[in-house]
Amino acid sequence: MTEYQRLFLVQARSDFAVFELLRRDPNLPRCHALHYLQMSTELLAKAHAWRNPPRPYTHSGFVSFLRSLSTNRDAQDRLGLKGKNDNWMQWIRKSASVAARIEALAPSLAGDAPNPEYPWPRAAPQAAPAEYSFPIWQELQETVGGRKFLDLIARLLLAADAFL
Repeated sequence: MTEYQRLFLVQARSDFAVFELLRRDPNLPRCHALHYLQMSTELLAKAHAWRNPPRPYTHSGFVSFLRSLSTNRDAQDRLGLKGKNDNWMQWIRKSASVAARIEALAPSLAGDAPNPEYPWPRAAPQAAPAEYSFPIWQELQETVGGRKFLDLIARLLLAADAFL
């Protein structure tokens, strides 16, 4: 792992820890936890991308990072799925759709759609993130796919030193 990758990974792990703290407090608006989750996944993708610097500044990249993992045997082994390639590929494939919705929360990618940072639509704001009930939040908390996605992110962050 390069020093650039390490720096992005340290921040990704820190952001995910804040996500976990915020997610456990039902009195806080969900936009804050979602912001940290989006940032954590973005930085994890950047840690991967900085293998060969320099990399362009972008908020997208997490979905393609996940898809690249589908053939990464080292990552699969580090996550305890050695020899279970079908399960691994299915987990990645199912997680990619959730990842796309998390990635799209970045204000620069959301456009006039809901995002966890700024009121929208941009030209004439009508909704504040703190007052909005993000459908992706319910998916992350209440569905098997959402919980598996969060488990994948946590496990990737723990094992990333070995396969980035």
